[in-house]
Amino acid sequence: MSTPGCSSFPPLGGRHKPKNLKLLSFNANGLQKNIPELTNCMSEYGIDIALIQETFLKPNRPRACAIAGYAQLRTDRTYARKGGTALYYSRSLHCCPIEIPPLINMEATGCRLAMTGHRTIVIVSVYLPSPKPLLRSDLRALLVLGDAVILFGDFNCKNPRWGCAVMDENGEKLDRLQDRLEFEIIAPSTANYFPYNDSNRPSTLDIALTKGVALSLNCIEPLNRLSSDHRPVLLKMGPPDGGRPISTIKITDWKKVSTAFEKIDTPPLNSIPDDIRTTEQIDHAIGALTSHVRTVVKRCEREVPASSDRRKFPPDILELIRAKNKALRRASAYPTPEYRSRARALQREVKARV
Repeated sequence: MSTPGCSSFPPLGGRHKPKNLKLLSFNANGLQKNIPELTNCMSEYGIDIALIQETFLKPNRPRACAIAGYAQLRTDRTYARKGGTALYYSRSLHCCPIEIPPLINMEATGCRLAMTGHRTIVIVSVYLPSPKPLLRSDLRALLVLGDAVILFGDFNCKNPRWGCAVMDENGEKLDRLQDRLEFEIIAPSTANYFPYNDSNRPSTLDIALTKGVALSLNCIEPLNRLSSDHRPVLLKMGPPDGGRPISTIKITDWKKVSTAFEKIDTPPLNSIPDDIRTTEQIDHAIGALTSHVRTVVKRCEREVPASSDRRKFPPDILELIRAKNKALRRASAYPTPEYRSRARALQREVKARV
C-alpha cells in the first residue's frame, strides 16, 4: 500500500516488544549526505527508531537512503523543493506504519510500536517548516492517532521555557496548547540548532511531545555528531521501575594502553628492585607488574551495548570524525563565530570524505 509522496509501506516488523526505548531525532538538512555517518551513529547508540526531518528526498527515488537492519518510511514533499520527513525502525521490533491524516502546515511520518509492559505507542517524526504558523488542528490530528503518542522532531517553536533565548509566536502558542490538548513537552537542556549565520543565536528547536505515555524519561540530549545545522537529539525512555539493565560488554582502547605503557615514570613499578636476587623478590615483581597492567587496561576500557555492531570507518576517517565531534562540542559550549566556523569546516570535510 502506498500514498502520494510516501514510500511503499514495508511489511510488519519483527516480534520484539521492548521495555525501553531509544529514539533519535535529526533535522538532516539533506539526508543523502548524512547516511554513512547516521548509519554508524544509529548502530553505536543502539537506536530503535530514528526520526528524520528535511530529507530533501523525492518520490522518483523510492529506495534512496536505505539503512541495513531498518525499515524506512517516508513522506516526501511533492509540491516544492526540500522538506520531507522519514522514519527508520529496527526490523526486529513489533512495529508497523500508520497513515498520517491530512495536515495543513506540518509534515509527518509515523509508526505504531508494540511494547512490553506498556500499551502500544504511536511515534511520529514531525517537521514544521519555518516560517509557517503552528496550527492547533495539525497538532490535534497527530495527538489523536493513538492512546499513547510521541511526536518528536523539529517544531520550529521558540520559548525560553525549553532553553531558547527568545519567544516567538509558535513557541507561545505551543506553550498555551499544552494544557488544552493535554500533552507534555520534553526538551534537551542545551541548544541543538546552530545557524550557519554566526550572528544568529543557537536555539532549541528539536523537542518531543508526549501524550498518554507512562514511560519514565531517562535522558534527552543533543549529540555532537553528524553534519547539519541541527545536532541530532537522543531520547531514552523506560519503565518507571527501570526495567532490566541493558546487557553490556567492555571494549579496550589498546592505543591508549600502549601509550600508557610507554610512560617512563610509573610509580607502581618503582618498588621493583633493579637487582632481583630472591624468589620473594621475583614474586613481588610479578605481582606489581601484573597489578599495573590490570590497572592500565581497566582505565582504558569502556562499556558498550552487547548488541552493538558498529561498522568501522578507516582509521583516518574515524580520526576526522572525532576531530569534528570535538569541534562541535566546543562550538556548543562556546558558540563563538570562530569555533562555529571551524566546526562547519570539519563537517564539510567529513561529508566529502565519507
